[in-house]
Amino acid sequence: MAIESVKGQRHYTIFPGAHRMQADVETVHNLVEAEFYEIENFKDRTDFMNKAFSYQLFFNFQRPNTYKENKTPWRLAKEKVPGLSMEVAKIPPVDLCVLMNKKLDFLAKGGYDVYSNPLKT
Repeated sequence: MAIESVKGQRHYTIFPGAHRMQADVETVHNLVEAEFYEIENFKDRTDFMNKAFSYQLFFNFQRPNTYKENKTPWRLAKEKVPGLSMEVAKIPPVDLCVLMNKKLDFLAKGGYDVYSNPLKT
């Protein structure tokens, strides 16, 4: 897991009934939609990934969030977990299609249980 690849960090899931945390996630999704997807144009997948990473760094370190006391996500995280590594907030976006293709290619190397990859032509 990407977060756990940073020394000393652990990944946790939102537990059932954590409505405030779920609301935070939905708020972020709405902001990303309005501030990134609706504004940017992308030449290709590489351009998209580069712009997504730039926006992520801006959002985590520069953009004050009015719904969170005008603090950045990094500042909020650092206040909650003082020993948190800054590297966690710098993990680049992951192209899940690329990961799936790698996994399916690996699994389809032979044998009786051959998986097909519907996205490859």
